Amino acid sequence: MAIMYRLHMSALHTISERRAKMILKIKGDIVSNEMKEIYDWFGYDCTTPKDVLDAIEEMPKGDRLQVKINSGGGDVLAGQEIYSVLRSRSDVDIEVEGLAASAASVIAMAGKSTISPVGMLMIHDVSVSFTSGNHAQLSKQAETLKAWDEALASAYIEKTGKSKDEIIQMMDAETWITADKAVEMGFIDAISQSGQSVITNNMGNLKITDEMIQQYTAEKAGIEEEKNNLLKDLDKFGA
Repeated sequence: MAIMYRLHMSALHTISERRAKMILKIKGDIVSNEMKEIYDWFGYDCTTPKDVLDAIEEMPKGDRLQVKINSGGGDVLAGQEIYSVLRSRSDVDIEVEGLAASAASVIAMAGKSTISPVGMLMIHDVSVSFTSGNHAQLSKQAETLKAWDEALASAYIEKTGKSKDEIIQMMDAETWITADKAVEMGFIDAISQSGQSVITNNMGNLKITDEMIQQYTAEKAGIEEEKNNLLKDLDKFGA
Protein backbone atom coordinates (compact mmCIF):
# COMPACT_ATOMS: atom_id res chain seq x y z
CA MET A 1 0.00 0.00 0.00
CA ALA A 2 1.66 3.20 -1.11
CA ILE A 3 1.77 6.01 1.41
CA MET A 4 0.49 9.16 -0.22
CA TYR A 5 -0.37 12.69 0.74
CA ARG A 6 -4.07 13.34 1.11
CA LEU A 7 -4.10 16.31 -1.20
CA HIS A 8 -2.53 14.88 -4.20
CA MET A 9 -0.75 16.49 -6.69
CA SER A 10 0.79 17.16 -9.91
CA ALA A 11 4.54 16.97 -11.84
CA LEU A 12 7.50 17.53 -14.25
CA HIS A 13 9.07 18.10 -17.52
CA THR A 14 10.42 20.62 -19.83
CA ILE A 15 14.12 20.90 -19.54
CA SER A 16 15.60 23.82 -21.42
CA GLU A 17 18.92 25.59 -21.57
CA ARG A 18 19.26 29.35 -21.64
CA ARG A 19 22.08 31.58 -20.43
CA ALA A 20 23.76 28.85 -18.42
CA LYS A 21 20.51 27.79 -16.75
CA MET A 22 18.77 24.45 -16.84
CA ILE A 23 15.05 24.72 -16.15
CA LEU A 24 13.25 21.79 -14.58
CA LYS A 25 9.47 22.18 -14.31
CA ILE A 26 7.85 20.12 -11.59
CA LYS A 27 4.17 19.93 -12.40
CA GLY A 28 1.39 17.38 -12.30
CA ASP A 29 1.38 14.50 -9.86
CA ILE A 30 4.58 13.51 -8.08
CA VAL A 31 4.80 9.74 -8.58
CA SER A 32 7.19 6.81 -8.53
CA ASN A 33 9.33 5.99 -11.55
CA GLU A 34 7.14 2.95 -12.24
CA MET A 35 4.02 5.10 -12.69
CA LYS A 36 5.49 7.38 -15.36
CA GLU A 37 4.65 5.11 -18.31
CA ILE A 38 1.00 4.99 -17.22
CA TYR A 39 0.78 8.79 -16.92
CA ASP A 40 2.37 9.17 -20.37
CA TRP A 41 -0.11 6.64 -21.75
CA PHE A 42 -3.04 8.86 -20.72
CA GLY A 43 -1.25 12.12 -21.54
CA TYR A 44 -1.04 13.43 -17.97
CA ASP A 45 1.84 15.42 -16.50
CA CYS A 46 3.83 13.85 -13.72
CA THR A 47 7.19 14.19 -12.00
CA THR A 48 9.34 11.26 -10.94
CA PRO A 49 12.69 11.03 -9.15
CA LYS A 50 14.23 9.77 -12.39
CA ASP A 51 13.07 12.90 -14.21
CA VAL A 52 15.03 15.00 -11.73
CA LEU A 53 18.12 12.79 -11.93
CA ASP A 54 17.99 12.93 -15.74
CA ALA A 55 17.80 16.74 -15.67
CA ILE A 56 20.83 16.92 -13.39
CA GLU A 57 22.76 14.50 -15.59
CA GLU A 58 22.02 16.62 -18.69
CA MET A 59 22.97 19.89 -16.99
CA PRO A 60 26.15 21.37 -18.50
CA LYS A 61 29.02 21.86 -16.10
CA GLY A 62 28.87 25.22 -14.40
CA ASP A 63 25.12 25.69 -14.90
CA ARG A 64 22.58 26.12 -12.13
CA LEU A 65 19.40 24.05 -12.05
CA GLN A 66 16.29 26.24 -11.94
CA VAL A 67 13.50 24.16 -10.37
CA LYS A 68 10.05 25.65 -11.01
CA ILE A 69 7.21 24.09 -8.99
CA ASN A 70 3.48 24.10 -9.63
CA SER A 71 2.17 20.88 -8.13
CA GLY A 72 -0.46 19.70 -5.67
CA GLY A 73 1.82 16.91 -4.42
CA GLY A 74 1.71 13.15 -4.62
CA ASP A 75 3.54 10.04 -3.51
CA VAL A 76 5.44 10.86 -0.33
CA LEU A 77 8.30 8.45 -1.08
CA ALA A 78 8.89 10.02 -4.51
CA GLY A 79 8.73 13.47 -2.93
CA GLN A 80 11.28 12.50 -0.29
CA GLU A 81 13.67 11.16 -2.91
CA ILE A 82 13.41 14.31 -5.04
CA TYR A 83 13.93 16.50 -1.97
CA SER A 84 17.03 14.56 -0.93
CA VAL A 85 18.54 14.69 -4.43
CA LEU A 86 18.05 18.46 -4.74
CA ARG A 87 19.09 19.21 -1.16
CA SER A 88 22.42 17.46 -1.69
CA ARG A 89 23.45 20.00 -4.35
CA SER A 90 24.67 23.59 -4.10
CA ASP A 91 23.68 24.54 -7.67
CA VAL A 92 19.88 24.46 -7.29
CA ASP A 93 17.48 27.43 -7.22
CA ILE A 94 13.79 26.79 -6.53
CA GLU A 95 10.81 28.91 -7.55
CA VAL A 96 7.21 28.20 -6.57
CA GLU A 97 5.38 29.42 -9.66
CA GLY A 98 1.88 28.69 -8.40
CA LEU A 99 1.26 25.98 -5.82
CA ALA A 100 3.60 23.79 -3.82
CA ALA A 101 1.30 21.56 -1.77
CA SER A 102 1.83 18.37 0.13
CA ALA A 103 4.85 16.46 -1.21
CA ALA A 104 5.64 19.40 -3.51
CA SER A 105 5.97 21.70 -0.49
CA VAL A 106 8.65 19.36 0.89
CA ILE A 107 10.56 19.63 -2.39
CA ALA A 108 10.33 23.43 -2.13
CA MET A 109 12.39 23.22 1.07
CA ALA A 110 15.38 21.68 -0.75
CA GLY A 111 17.31 24.85 -1.54
CA LYS A 112 17.42 28.59 -2.08
CA SER A 113 13.90 29.58 -3.05
CA THR A 114 11.52 32.25 -4.32
CA ILE A 115 7.75 32.30 -4.77
CA SER A 116 5.36 34.12 -7.08
CA PRO A 117 3.46 36.94 -5.33
CA VAL A 118 0.27 34.91 -5.83
CA GLY A 119 1.84 31.54 -5.08
CA MET A 120 0.94 29.34 -2.11
CA LEU A 121 2.31 26.53 0.03
CA MET A 122 0.26 23.87 1.78
CA ILE A 123 1.60 21.50 4.43
CA HIS A 124 -0.29 18.65 6.08
CA ASP A 125 -0.04 15.19 7.59
CA VAL A 126 0.76 12.10 5.59
CA SER A 127 -2.21 9.88 4.87
CA VAL A 128 -3.01 6.60 3.13
CA SER A 129 -5.45 6.23 0.27
CA PHE A 130 -7.19 3.27 1.93
CA THR A 131 -6.85 1.23 5.08
CA SER A 132 -8.00 -2.07 6.57
CA GLY A 133 -7.14 -4.43 9.40
CA ASN A 134 -7.89 -5.14 13.05
CA HIS A 135 -7.43 -2.66 15.92
CA ALA A 136 -3.81 -3.70 16.53
CA GLN A 137 -2.91 -3.31 12.85
CA LEU A 138 -4.65 0.08 12.60
CA SER A 139 -2.91 1.30 15.76
CA LYS A 140 0.42 0.24 14.27
CA GLN A 141 -0.43 2.05 11.05
CA ALA A 142 -1.29 5.20 12.98
CA GLU A 143 2.12 5.10 14.68
CA THR A 144 3.79 4.62 11.31
CA LEU A 145 1.98 7.65 9.89
CA LYS A 146 3.09 9.74 12.86
CA ALA A 147 6.68 8.69 12.17
CA TRP A 148 6.28 9.77 8.53
CA ASP A 149 4.92 13.12 9.70
CA GLU A 150 7.96 13.67 11.89
CA ALA A 151 10.31 12.67 9.08
CA LEU A 152 8.78 15.18 6.67
CA ALA A 153 8.54 17.84 9.37
CA SER A 154 12.35 17.78 9.47
CA ALA A 155 12.46 19.45 6.05
CA TYR A 156 10.26 22.34 7.25
CA ILE A 157 12.14 22.61 10.55
CA GLU A 158 15.51 22.79 8.85
CA LYS A 159 14.32 25.47 6.42
CA THR A 160 12.42 27.68 8.87
CA GLY A 161 14.19 27.12 12.17
CA LYS A 162 10.82 26.62 13.81
CA SER A 163 10.29 24.08 16.56
CA LYS A 164 9.13 20.55 15.87
CA ASP A 165 5.95 21.10 17.89
CA GLU A 166 5.01 24.22 15.88
CA ILE A 167 5.56 22.51 12.53
CA ILE A 168 3.64 19.38 13.57
CA GLN A 169 0.73 21.55 14.69
CA MET A 170 0.71 23.30 11.31
CA MET A 171 0.75 19.94 9.54
CA ASP A 172 -2.07 18.60 11.73
CA ALA A 173 -4.17 21.65 10.84
CA GLU A 174 -3.50 21.38 7.07
CA THR A 175 -2.04 24.88 6.80
CA TRP A 176 -2.27 27.02 3.66
CA ILE A 177 0.40 29.69 3.44
CA THR A 178 0.37 32.74 1.16
CA ALA A 179 3.53 34.01 -0.53
CA ASP A 180 4.09 36.84 1.96
CA LYS A 181 3.54 34.54 4.92
CA ALA A 182 5.81 31.88 3.43
CA VAL A 183 8.65 34.41 3.31
CA GLU A 184 7.81 35.86 6.72
CA MET A 185 7.78 32.40 8.32
CA GLY A 186 10.99 31.29 6.62
CA PHE A 187 9.58 28.58 4.34
CA ILE A 188 10.67 30.60 1.28
CA ASP A 189 13.57 33.03 0.96
CA ALA A 190 12.03 35.78 -1.21
CA ILE A 191 9.19 36.84 -3.47
CA SER A 192 10.07 36.34 -7.15
CA GLN A 193 10.16 39.44 -9.32
CA SER A 194 9.31 37.96 -12.70
CA GLY A 195 7.22 35.32 -14.43
CA GLN A 196 3.57 34.42 -14.28
CA SER A 197 1.71 32.10 -11.98
CA VAL A 198 -0.93 29.51 -12.76
CA ILE A 199 -2.39 27.64 -9.81
CA THR A 200 -2.83 23.96 -10.50
CA ASN A 201 -6.41 22.76 -10.35
CA ASN A 202 -5.58 19.16 -9.49
CA MET A 203 -6.38 19.42 -5.81
CA GLY A 204 -8.19 16.13 -5.34
CA ASN A 205 -7.00 12.57 -5.81
CA LEU A 206 -4.24 11.45 -8.12
CA LYS A 207 -5.25 11.65 -11.76
CA ILE A 208 -4.50 7.98 -12.33
CA THR A 209 -7.04 5.71 -10.64
CA ASP A 210 -6.95 1.94 -10.13
CA GLU A 211 -9.49 1.61 -12.95
CA MET A 212 -7.21 3.54 -15.30
CA ILE A 213 -4.27 1.31 -14.39
CA GLN A 214 -6.42 -1.71 -15.30
CA GLN A 215 -7.38 -0.01 -18.57
CA TYR A 216 -3.73 0.71 -19.34
CA THR A 217 -2.74 -2.89 -18.62
CA ALA A 218 -5.51 -4.27 -20.84
CA GLU A 219 -4.85 -1.88 -23.73
CA LYS A 220 -1.10 -2.48 -23.62
CA ALA A 221 -1.67 -6.24 -23.57
CA GLY A 222 -3.96 -5.88 -26.59
CA ILE A 223 -1.31 -3.93 -28.52
CA GLU A 224 1.32 -6.55 -27.68
CA GLU A 225 -1.00 -9.34 -28.84
CA GLU A 226 -1.74 -7.52 -32.10
CA LYS A 227 1.97 -6.99 -32.69
CA ASN A 228 2.74 -10.65 -32.03
CA ASN A 229 -0.02 -11.75 -34.42
CA LEU A 230 1.35 -9.45 -37.10
CA LEU A 231 4.83 -10.91 -36.67
CA LYS A 232 3.41 -14.43 -36.99
CA ASP A 233 1.66 -13.45 -40.23
CA LEU A 234 4.89 -12.02 -41.60
CA ASP A 235 6.71 -15.22 -40.70
CA LYS A 236 4.18 -17.22 -42.74
CA PHE A 237 5.12 -15.26 -45.84
CA GLY A 238 8.83 -15.40 -45.09
CA ALA A 239 9.06 -11.67 -44.43
